[in-house]
Amino acid sequence: MTEPLFVDDLVVEFIHEGYAIRPIDGLTFEAQPGELTVLLGPSGSGKTTLLSCLGGILTPTSGSIRLGGTDVTGLSAGALETYRRDHVGFVFQAFNLIPSLTAVQNVAIPLILTGSKRTDAYERAETALELVGMSERASHLPGRLSGGQQQRVAVARGIVHDPPLL
Repeated sequence: MTEPLFVDDLVVEFIHEGYAIRPIDGLTFEAQPGELTVLLGPSGSGKTTLLSCLGGILTPTSGSIRLGGTDVTGLSAGALETYRRDHVGFVFQAFNLIPSLTAVQNVAIPLILTGSKRTDAYERAETALELVGMSERASHLPGRLSGGQQQRVAVARGIVHDPPLL
């Protein structure tokens, strides 16, 4: 992360079967560039909800999220799309690799879809796979990779565009 992350009085509330559920209620914290922040808590405590808010996938009920000078909670739909593309790297719990694409293709595809030249995208994908120790498996389909290897490919895809927030 090259810019500080500020979360201020964040609240997320869902209505489920007529009852209000608040997995996040008044959360405030900051994370400085280069700092590793770990989320710990039992199932249902709001970890994934928070990550969805930070990534611009879920809009909180109230509070604010700022990455550097960007107020994420105030962005329009189009600006959120740009924010997600340029500032956030996603590593999904279920990996979400495309089964018909090789490891290197899975890592390169976000770059290609956002306008990078194929040669540049594949070069960056190969570098990202090298960083996670998966160079030798770059040509393998996800079905030919172990769960841990698939996770490393997903991490490579998350870091391939060098996002400020992973």
